[in-house]
Amino acid sequence: MAKDDYDVLVFKILTYLYRKLKDNYIDDMYLCPLTDDFPVRDDYFISIFEDLEDKGYIKNLILTKAWGGDVVGYDLSKIKITGDGIAYLRDNSRMKKLINLIKEARAIMSLWN
Repeated sequence: MAKDDYDVLVFKILTYLYRKLKDNYIDDMYLCPLTDDFPVRDDYFISIFEDLEDKGYIKNLILTKAWGGDVVGYDLSKIKITGDGIAYLRDNSRMKKLINLIKEARAIMSLWN
């Protein structure tokens, strides 16, 4: 899978948020678009977070929208993974396949035991 594939990005986001919850691990620079970990435009990046919140996998996403509804700013500092997000990460077959493909996942695998 490509580094900018939706499932890969979702996996990285949820994995990071789960690690943050379990270990209080914080890397303020990790969740940023146009980086090696998230090589996507800002609008695609934020649309993934909106989708994850709509599905109930994350909470506390803060968006600033313009008059027409376009997102003009965001704050990811308060987002958290939900129980549904953890279950999706653990139980979804596509997410399970990504565990073996993405290096960041190895640190998380030990948390599930």
